[in-house]
Parts: sequence; structure tokens; C-alpha cells
Amino acid sequence: MSGSATECGDHGLPHSGPVRLYPRGWCCALHTPAALAGRPEPPPGPGWPSAAWINLTDPDTDEGQEQG
Repeated sequence: MSGSATECGDHGLPHSGPVRLYPRGWCCALHTPAALAGRPEPPPGPGWPSAAWINLTDPDTDEGQEQG
């Protein structure tokens, strides 16, 4: 492997920010595909859906017991 996780693979200067792996290789914040195209970085996704929890029932009640 020619690059490491701490070096931007682009030979242009200057470099800035953390280095992350992209399909084209390791890139700093100034050399990401979006930055090279003149676009802002996309925002992070919304995360897990609200219904993705493992335990949806109240642990203090029995399955057959009616609440109220």
C-alpha cells in the first residue's frame, strides 16, 4: 500500500483537517471529492430510525398485564 492513514494522497498543497478514506484514496479536508468539485461536504445522516431499538416494551410490566 503506497499511502498511510495519516497522509493525504493528493500531492497538492496545502493540506488541512483530518484524513479520511474515500474511493479515490486518503484525502484531507481540502482534497475530498466534494471540495475538489467546489461543493460543501454533505451533512451526516440522521442515524438509526426511532423504531430500531431492541427492547420496545416497558421492562417493569408483564406481557399479559394490562397497564392502567
